[in-house]
Order: sequence, then structure tokens, then C-alpha cells
Amino acid sequence: MKQKINIRFSKKIWKLKEEFKTSNRSKNTDQVEVIEVVIKKNGYIGKGESTPYIRYGENISNSIEELNKIKPFINNGMTRDKLQLKMKPSSARCAVDCAMWDLEAKEKKKEIWQLLKIKKKPLPLKTTESYGIRPLKQLQSDIKKDNYPSLIKLKANSENVLKIVSTVNQISKQSKLIIDFNESLAPNEIIPLSNKLKKFNIILLEQPLHEKQDSVLSTFKHPIPIGADESCHTASDLIKLKNKYDFVIIKPGKCGGLTEALKLKRLAEKNKFSTMIVCMFGSSLAVAPAYFLSLDGANIHNIEVPKIMLNDRKYKIKCQNQLIFPPDQRLWG
Repeated sequence: MKQKINIRFSKKIWKLKEEFKTSNRSKNTDQVEVIEVVIKKNGYIGKGESTPYIRYGENISNSIEELNKIKPFINNGMTRDKLQLKMKPSSARCAVDCAMWDLEAKEKKKEIWQLLKIKKKPLPLKTTESYGIRPLKQLQSDIKKDNYPSLIKLKANSENVLKIVSTVNQISKQSKLIIDFNESLAPNEIIPLSNKLKKFNIILLEQPLHEKQDSVLSTFKHPIPIGADESCHTASDLIKLKNKYDFVIIKPGKCGGLTEALKLKRLAEKNKFSTMIVCMFGSSLAVAPAYFLSLDGANIHNIEVPKIMLNDRKYKIKCQNQLIFPPDQRLWG
């Protein structure tokens, strides 16, 4: 008897508590638009969510177009493995892929960490506290309000990074720092700026250069580890990161889903890269796969998004005191 499968998808909007600014874009409180995918199969329901990312030419419209093309194949029983071949890595594929994982967990009556063959049972994970670009006095106040986090991620560019880092260092010397440049540095800035920053307690410089201008990273010994975000989407990108990057930044939405993200993570670690798991803006449904990816043993967990959302799903993931707690199975997995 043929199994009855039905996929539907829709746009949803989630709000942030405040505007989040980076070096090259900002997220306004009313602009977190996501794609939600729901797959129904023989009474079971799997859900997935992902945020189209303008940096990669994605938006709601072309994501819906992608999903309409794949819909007949999903309804005809396409497997998750075949999905990886049929769709390019994208936020649209991520939403479908994650819905398939959720559906499989419910069908097999297993928890997602068991399906993923993760050795650790779900437990609270230490995560970063992230701060977008903001006035320095506000940054000081926000860090104090958060009780001086031990691991801080800061958005910055070449013009403001020294002021930002100096300010944070003055009020929270014990904090380890991650600086995310979002590709904003020029190739001739990275070496002198790295040397100026090495006196601070910085453990990672995230994507300092544009992905098409990062060849200079192989020409010098890094005083501070450098991480590849926009320069690495899937496992096939790892070969071009050799001798240029120390960390691989992994986001399910960027990879095209949890399937590819897990493959990338494990292969990166096999090739001696450190890993940081990150999730894009969205509801707890989008964050849940990133939590389980982190549970697999990443070096850094940058997945505290539920804390900065103004509204969220009914079964919201709990974030408290720099810890992110396991997702409720009624949410996902």
C-alpha cells in the first residue's frame, strides 16, 4: 500500500527584541522572514524552518519557487538522501531536510540524537552571548546586564574593532572574545589588524575577508585563529580552506540542512579543523537542529538566538545564564 505523503510550506515572520546590526547589514525587528515546511505522512507530522539569506541571493519568493519544484517529488516519497542530490544547498532545502528528520524521529518513535548517532544524551550546552554593532555605552550596559559572559561574540569592522574590543576588555577582562567581521576587511588589513588584536583575549576572528579575497590568509601564521563562514557551505568546500582557516563555521541553513551540516562537521574535524555551530535568526524550530549539531561535540556553540527573539514557538527553547537547554520533543525531534 502506497504511503500518503503531503508537503506544505508557508512564510512566517518572527520579531527580534531589538535591531541587530552587523558590519554590512542590519536585521530590523519586523524583517525576520522564514520558510516553514510541514510534511505529513500516515498521521505523523514533521516540521522544519529556515531563513532565506540575502547574502546568497535567497528570499522568500525564490525559496517558495524552489519548494514548488520539489513538491511533487516529496509527495511521491523522495528520500532525504535523494533530496541532497535534487536540490542545491539552500535555506529551502534546509527546511525540507529538517522536516524529514523530525518526521523520521516521530515515525520510528526515537529521539533525534539517537537517529544522528550522537553519543551524548541531550544536556544544557554553554553558548556565546552575541552583540551587534551598537554605541559603546550601550554595549557596556548590555554586557553588565548579562552578568559579564565568559564567551562573547562581537560584530565589528576595521574602523571600530579596536574601540569595541578595548571597551569590552576594560569591563570584562575574563571574557573570551569572538570577533565577526562579516567579510568587511580589505586583504591588506588582516595582517596588521591581527597583530594589534593578539594582545586581547580573542579566541577567533570570524570571516574577516570576502570569500573571493581570502587567499592572503595562507601567507602568514595566524596570531589568532581564523574561521570560515561565508567561505564554507558544504563538505566539498573543505579542500579550499586548507592553510587558510583554522575553524569552520557551520550553519544548517547555509549547508542546506542538518544532513549536510553533520557531514561537514564530522569531515572538518577529521581534517583537523575546529568547529563552531551557529544558527541564523528564526524561531526555536530553526534553532533545534543546530542544538543537536552542537551536541555532537563542536568547539564553540553560538546558538543563543531564542534569547533575542521577541516572539517564538509554543515550545520555545530555554536559554539562561549562557546555557541553551535541550529542545522539547513537541517542538522538534
